[in-house]
Amino acid sequence: MERIIDVPLAAWSAPQCRFGVEYSPRVLDDIRLAVVDAFFLAPRGGVEVGGILLGDFEGKRLRITGYAPIECEHALGPSFTLSDHDRGRLAEMLGRRVVLPGRRVVGWYHSHTRSEILFSSADEEIHQRFFPEAWQTALVLRPHTFKPTRAGFFFREEDGSIHGEASYKEFVLTPLPPRPEEMEEPASVEAPVPAVEAPAPAAETPKIIALPFLEAYGKPSRRWRGALLVVVACLAAVSLAYETRAILLLQADLKVQTERATRAEKSLAEARAQLETEREKNAAPADEGK
Repeated sequence: MERIIDVPLAAWSAPQCRFGVEYSPRVLDDIRLAVVDAFFLAPRGGVEVGGILLGDFEGKRLRITGYAPIECEHALGPSFTLSDHDRGRLAEMLGRRVVLPGRRVVGWYHSHTRSEILFSSADEEIHQRFFPEAWQTALVLRPHTFKPTRAGFFFREEDGSIHGEASYKEFVLTPLPPRPEEMEEPASVEAPVPAVEAPAPAAETPKIIALPFLEAYGKPSRRWRGALLVVVACLAAVSLAYETRAILLLQADLKVQTERATRAEKSLAEARAQLETEREKNAAPADEGK
């Protein structure tokens, strides 16, 4: 689904880049939400996602005002690696683009969940094949469980090469407040209940308790689902920390008790040796008297 958003733009630039990049904070926040949602879909990095960036390019200014997700069947794993089928759909998607003001394909974006913000050889292959214009850019996002999502732009330099080891200038995507429509409560519609004949008495079944707050607020928005996942992850980390601390305390207490038992056993052995020595001394004069 394509989204074009008209809001005040933020700016990004780097000395090595021949043009400045202006982007809609709301567009990048929507992309961030999709990236974070996919990040929590599976353990150990989730699923990587991507899409095309829409906007326009004039002179030395590239503007990003919209985006459209790229479908990826993830046939080759959770990374954003396009299969032949995915590449065919992407080519068809780009071929359908209509060149209108603010609707040109100015680049693409994708997430890295198992590596840092860099431009791999696979990324460059996609960039060179589907985004061949000298000014088209790529945005790489790196989500994190407890830290803000980071991002960085990649671009072609004067000689056509791309500095892929790292972005020349990373930046943090600060979450934006929800849109007003995301805060609105959905109107409840009561469906008519058809009259039915009372069934014969049956065995009593457990009652399902309704949750009024779910009925009042409906299904949570994607933004709140992402926030809830972060809260749950934080609580899990805190719980794990407390359990780890309890285990360490038990281990320390066990060590102290073991040391005490060792000292007591050593003291008892010394006392027995001393008692045996005294017995031998007392037995010696008695033998001499005989």
